[in-house]
Amino acid sequence: WTRGANEFAVRVEADDLPGLLKRGIKVEPGTNAMLIYQGANRGLIPPGEHTLGTLGQRVRDWFTGDIPERATILLVEIVPTDLEFHLGGRYTKDEMPIGISVCLQAVVNEAGKFLLNLLKGRERFSQDDLRLYLYPEVTQVVDAWLRQHTLQELTEDLNLRPRLELALEERLRTTFAQSGLQFVQVRAAELNLEPYDHLKGVRSKYNLKITETRANAAGEL
Repeated sequence: WTRGANEFAVRVEADDLPGLLKRGIKVEPGTNAMLIYQGANRGLIPPGEHTLGTLGQRVRDWFTGDIPERATILLVEIVPTDLEFHLGGRYTKDEMPIGISVCLQAVVNEAGKFLLNLLKGRERFSQDDLRLYLYPEVTQVVDAWLRQHTLQELTEDLNLRPRLELALEERLRTTFAQSGLQFVQVRAAELNLEPYDHLKGVRSKYNLKITETRANAAGEL
């Protein structure tokens, strides 16, 4: 049972779970296998090689009796997944162009909700799929926050960025809960002043050109 490098979660349908466990399964390093039956997460199979002999009683305890013939396995990463959002073309309160990068961490918390509301009929759900799902809300929070502060405030007040992280957490927790995800934290929020620096450079050249024109005109007089 494996995931690709960019895959957030992968669904595996086991049509003969007892037989599969008798033959033996191997969960790749760095991956947990969540065993789902009747819409609920029954247990977690860690990385490594497993058989009915090593897992049998534990699996029976998960189902309070016989192991069912059919079950769904959701393969997820052991550690929280980093989701990076690089947002350009944003504006501050004083209409200064700016960019901002935000890194969120997320894990699957309720596998049943995740299967029903996000994965749906698909077999695989990539990190890009999750970024695309969260992008509108992340953008709304960031835009609203930037519009409350001037460029000078953003660059000089070090207490502002934790407030952005808190605003993102408060806004996204409901979305995460509805999707069977757990919001871990905002790992980083970094400003990108390149758009402002570029605009400032253009303005400087423009001002310099005006000054030279005025000087030439004064010389002619």
